[in-house]
Amino acid sequence: MILHYRHPADDWNRALPLGNGHLGAMVWGGARTERLDLNEGTLWSGDGPLHVDAPPPGALDRARELLRLGRWHDAQALMETHFTGRSPEAYQPLGTLTVERPNRPSGAGDGYRRALNLTSGVHTVTQPGERREVFVSHPDRVLVLRWEADEDTVWRVALTSPHADLSRVWDAGRGEVTLEGRGPLTVHPQPTYAPGRGVAFHAALRVTGDRITSGQEGLCVHGRTLTVYVAASTSFRAWNLPPDDSGAADRCAAWLDRAQALGYDSLRAQHVADMTARMARVHLDLGPDDRVDTPTDERLRAVRAGASDPGLHALHVQYGRYLLLGSSRPGGQPANLQGLWNPHVQPPWCSDYTLNINTPMNYWPAEVAALPECALPLHALTADLSVAGQDVAREWYGAGGWVAHHNTDLWRMATPTDGSASWACWPLGGAWLALHGWEAYLFRPERAVLERIWPALSGAARFALDWLVTQPDGTLGTAPSTSPENTFLDGQGRGCAVGVSSSLDLDLIREVCGAARQALDVLGVADEGVQLQLDDALSHLPRPAPGRSGSRREWAHDPPPAEPGHRHLSHLYALFPGALVPENDHVTREACRVALEDRLSHGSGHTGWSAAWIAALHARLGDGASLHTALTRVLSQSTHDNLLGDHPPFQIDANFGAAAALLEGLLHSHLGGPGRAWLRLLPALPPAWSDGAVRGLRARGGLKVDLAWRGGQLAQVTLRRSSGDPAQPTDLHYRDQHTRILVPSGQSLTLGPALTPLPSDPLPLETA
Repeated sequence: MILHYRHPADDWNRALPLGNGHLGAMVWGGARTERLDLNEGTLWSGDGPLHVDAPPPGALDRARELLRLGRWHDAQALMETHFTGRSPEAYQPLGTLTVERPNRPSGAGDGYRRALNLTSGVHTVTQPGERREVFVSHPDRVLVLRWEADEDTVWRVALTSPHADLSRVWDAGRGEVTLEGRGPLTVHPQPTYAPGRGVAFHAALRVTGDRITSGQEGLCVHGRTLTVYVAASTSFRAWNLPPDDSGAADRCAAWLDRAQALGYDSLRAQHVADMTARMARVHLDLGPDDRVDTPTDERLRAVRAGASDPGLHALHVQYGRYLLLGSSRPGGQPANLQGLWNPHVQPPWCSDYTLNINTPMNYWPAEVAALPECALPLHALTADLSVAGQDVAREWYGAGGWVAHHNTDLWRMATPTDGSASWACWPLGGAWLALHGWEAYLFRPERAVLERIWPALSGAARFALDWLVTQPDGTLGTAPSTSPENTFLDGQGRGCAVGVSSSLDLDLIREVCGAARQALDVLGVADEGVQLQLDDALSHLPRPAPGRSGSRREWAHDPPPAEPGHRHLSHLYALFPGALVPENDHVTREACRVALEDRLSHGSGHTGWSAAWIAALHARLGDGASLHTALTRVLSQSTHDNLLGDHPPFQIDANFGAAAALLEGLLHSHLGGPGRAWLRLLPALPPAWSDGAVRGLRARGGLKVDLAWRGGQLAQVTLRRSSGDPAQPTDLHYRDQHTRILVPSGQSLTLGPALTPLPSDPLPLETA
């Protein structure tokens, strides 16, 4: 599992990412100068939550009256006047580490190779006469660079930052460079710095070599081996506490002291063990990989030209897993729009947490791809917002529970953003986040997991109940309602975003209230009033019916779309990532298929994450050929040479969405209840991948699943129970075959193509 190239990166979008969930680096791999662009996960603009005034009394009732009268355009104007807020704060770059070997030629000649090993998380550059390695250690919280030369040389080492009011000191006696500064107080409309305000940062590096002297901008290291250790920290403490400038320097010093005491070999060994243990959980083979020695950018160009490359698809999935490990670790912040890696003081869309698809998509592969610990920062964000969003729910909407909208940031902004109602006026971001906690429980059905996520889940359901309004036909719905970032045409041909009961609203509320109702039973919570409210709401929520042209409608009144090829597919949430469309609901499945085809026929999927969502929808529909086409489109049209997703510009959600979509084509497990496993094997296997195997997938119900197939047919499946009730039966489906079995704890069970148990594994999945 290696990305490799014949030449250095010539811009940021060709550099390769390293990260430990806290400290990130984009490594350029220059022939003479190594450049590493650095990020620290808590370095954002701002220095605490900002208050936004609530709408005036009666504004919500007035909006609902306008909607009752069908005055969509007027309702939108009112919403944009009273129910919008401010922009989120922006994720910031930390700085740049440059290490130059000035007595070496600048060009990369024959024998140059740079590579990123996904299993070990080590970046290497090799060329005649030298070897270079870089990694960012999660166990030891440092970045480490080792540069070895075959002859005595000199390296220049410097650390810079794009931020104002910097303090930079280098000390040859200690072999140390320190960099201190502050992020901007805001970046809207321009970066603004204020003395003593903003998040302070401290970065420090130490070098070892034969002799160390001071240079013009940093240190000069003489010898044949250079080792650089880098640590960084900020003054951020918590979303609801002011930054504390004390402590960051001491933390960095402690990490560097420990790193130097351990030494390069021990640090590398601990880092590799940490990465390998996690990356090795999943093995994916989609057929013979006869292009493994071809540079990655050349493979990508061949796919763009129409070549088939199953191995590149498998590598892309593992790269998604690698990126999740790099950008989201326990104790850190969740992966944002750019994961952990951002070079801009004013990044696109603030490099924030966009909750109406992008942040959820970042975590689609976490459970199934055996990285559940990587989702813990997302659950922590949800827990924070469940507190920050309580006042917003009460003051803005007169509702209980908690609310979040389409954007949030380090400071857990729960109010709407500024701008168009099409994105700002959507108060169900909290429900979507809470459902990720419920997913964690479905994959690991243990009471402790449910107890941990219950406060956020119950609060999101409470808000949903209070947000619902009774419609003229006696059903429940939402008003005002938007379908994220999309618009429809009103009777005068004007684009409008605000209507009644978008399908996404109804689907999210059905899922979050349904999850809360099931959780009450599992936890044994005796609250008859809440149970009755949930039951009543679920019984009165309409299911969106097919609308114009047989397509699943997007709003209750089924207006014509203003943009038929819109990038969002919110009205298909019920199909994926939701689990509201059973396979025997042929009417809804057909309406979803028609809706998907309609979007595609009008050009949807032109952003990377949208193309990945389309792939996942094909997987849920069991269409392997279309899944393959969609995944190939992600690679050929929405992927940079370093395999990072391209919105454009760079956005990391396409990496995660595409990985989840491919795995969904190999295994469905979304229709069982709490603690129950319902598995469909190879539901959307692309014909192009006729032989292959996957080992280590996780399924809802607490199971691990290994699969092998030959000639497009299932060859074997092995199940292992990792959690859950062994007395709860597992339903296995493969095409028209079905069986129900029990999977004991601590044992594996292997079945053949007829879904009958085998005495042993006839196909070694490790080498299949």
